[in-house]
Amino acid sequence: MANRVTIQIAGQHYTMLANETVEYMNEVAELAQQTIASCGGSAAFASTRALVLATVNLADEYIKAKTAAEAAEAKCRALEAENAALRQQAERSNQSHAGRRRK
Repeated sequence: MANRVTIQIAGQHYTMLANETVEYMNEVAELAQQTIASCGGSAAFASTRALVLATVNLADEYIKAKTAAEAAEAKCRALEAENAALRQQAERSNQSHAGRRRK
């Protein structure tokens, strides 16, 4: 169920509906505010320039994080496939040794 959350960014209040907790949304607002401040805005006011720069910075971080996550997922899939192949190889080896012992 969506929570109604009011956050403040650059002196403006925004009421949002979010599936996340109030605490999480406040954390999101704080990160947005920090990013805006690092681009020349303040807690009370942000120019269009500061907002655009903050948006570009956050988009850049998002894309880099998404790319890193996709690379990690691909590596995980490759390791899982390698693990499965090694298990099959070990099973064949065990079966081969067991067959030799019976003779």
